[in-house]
Amino acid sequence: MSKVRQSIAVTAFNLAALPQRAAASLVVIVGITGVVAVLISVFALSTGFRRTIESATRPDRVIVLSSGSESESGSGMSRAAVDSIMLRDAVRRDAAGKPVASAEAVIPARVAKKSDGTDAYISLRGIGPRGLAVHREIRLISGRLFRPAVNELIVGRNAKQLFANLELGDYVDLRGGRWQVVGEFSSGGSGHESGLIADADTVLAAYNSKMFNSVVLELADSSRFDELRNTLRSDPTLEAEVLRESEYAAQLAKPWRRILDWLAYSVGSIMAAGALCAALNTMYSAVSARRGEIATLRALGFGAFPVVVSVLVEALLLASIGAGLGCLIAYGLFNGNAISTLGGTVLGTQVVYRLMVTPDLMLAGVATALALGLLGGLLPALQAARANVVEALRA
Repeated sequence: MSKVRQSIAVTAFNLAALPQRAAASLVVIVGITGVVAVLISVFALSTGFRRTIESATRPDRVIVLSSGSESESGSGMSRAAVDSIMLRDAVRRDAAGKPVASAEAVIPARVAKKSDGTDAYISLRGIGPRGLAVHREIRLISGRLFRPAVNELIVGRNAKQLFANLELGDYVDLRGGRWQVVGEFSSGGSGHESGLIADADTVLAAYNSKMFNSVVLELADSSRFDELRNTLRSDPTLEAEVLRESEYAAQLAKPWRRILDWLAYSVGSIMAAGALCAALNTMYSAVSARRGEIATLRALGFGAFPVVVSVLVEALLLASIGAGLGCLIAYGLFNGNAISTLGGTVLGTQVVYRLMVTPDLMLAGVATALALGLLGGLLPALQAARANVVEALRA
């Protein structure tokens, strides 16, 4: 009989005996399930945050900050500087010849969480008259647009979901009095959905400020980015930092992603070590319980290779079951759930985003489970193959 046929026969015999080792096998499955579910769910935090920050970015959209600023919250630009930036040749013009650009103010706004009523801070973004032409992904879902010179604002759908008193007609207590929520918007899943939007001049007047935080503009052509950056950098009166929107988004996401990735790897490593120990113990116990069976098969002419294959197949099968359960649990319990950061990000405010369990994450979870199963079964398989047949039969 060939090694392949021997391997199939021994493996089938081994798997048929699995019900007799149900309790021990369940330990491996539960351990692998936990590892996969935790890994996927924690990486879903990082993936969801990155997608939220980076989604809806455009190659022809640019953000201009004051020199040395890493985010809008730390930037300050005068009205004269803003007007100078908007008039550059590389900026796209609309049908009326007006620059498609928006001078914007970003202010932390205090709201209350629906879950426990505690205070939280989200962004209040003031946009210019052509702000919606620049942010073309922003669409009203219900209500109407805010009016200039009136304390009115619109709320992102994610912010409305997690924070209290942001329904249409509600009032938000901010600087300058009470601001009425007159509309709800979506923005293709971008970070804007985590905050509020109002008229920039009204926001600055309410907060007694004359400094904008940024200028968001569209290029006449995406290839003219270097032209705009060089022009603005060479102007000594501006001291501007020019970034493509995608670069700015990656810059914002990097610190938070680093924290989430560290959390995933540290927690996942601890759980993986526990699952590996469980797999080793279970497979060693299975090999020990089948010591007489294995010795009998060896005495009948079955080689060491089929024995190794049968033990590894059992370990990989248990790991595969655990991987499948882990993926189902992670997807069913976490995918699409809206949560917010704990604050303290470079944004200065909380960001609401949705967990994303992607096919890539599930494949990574399955690969991790199979690796644990392979490692957990390898040493017991080698022990079974090297066992002394005569001593095993006597025992």
